[in-house]
Amino acid sequence: MVLAISIVYFLIEPQRNVPEGFYDARDRSEGLAETIQQLTRQSLTRLAQIAEFDEQGNASAALNLISQEISEHRKSQEIAAQLGSQMEIMARLISDIKPAAARDLAAESVSAGVALVSRLVTYNQLLGDLFGVLQLKMINLKNDPSLDGRVNLLVNQINDQAKAINQFNQRINSATAKFNEAIQ
Repeated sequence: MVLAISIVYFLIEPQRNVPEGFYDARDRSEGLAETIQQLTRQSLTRLAQIAEFDEQGNASAALNLISQEISEHRKSQEIAAQLGSQMEIMARLISDIKPAAARDLAAESVSAGVALVSRLVTYNQLLGDLFGVLQLKMINLKNDPSLDGRVNLLVNQINDQAKAINQFNQRINSATAKFNEAIQ
């Protein structure tokens, strides 16, 4: 009788399995995402400072900040590539996750993560373009309406990417929370 109950329990109770590599990649991804968020906040702060220097006519200070931002921008691109690599590791390990509900949630989270990385790459490209245009604007010291129009367009595109990144991040957080519940 005990043996029969044990067999029934084994057959009914879903097996739980999450490869250790999945957890490792997820942990690294979370750290990289936090770093990217910090770098993005710093970029936005510098952007506001550049705008202030521009309004004050202090092209030298603005150019110094732009140079600093271009250097930091490269770091952000490298981290986005590392984040993409971690998403790839997680994607390869999804098929080994049990139960199926947890596997589906992991796939949802990784899918949103890949989309986030894609948007992040675009965001970084746009931000790099913006700082390049601002640099041209500061060097030329002319009121060139085409540069002003380009700045406005880039700022709007950057804001659109930031909104999308935030939405994907919310999807990741929601799927991850549900995943954690499913594997308990």
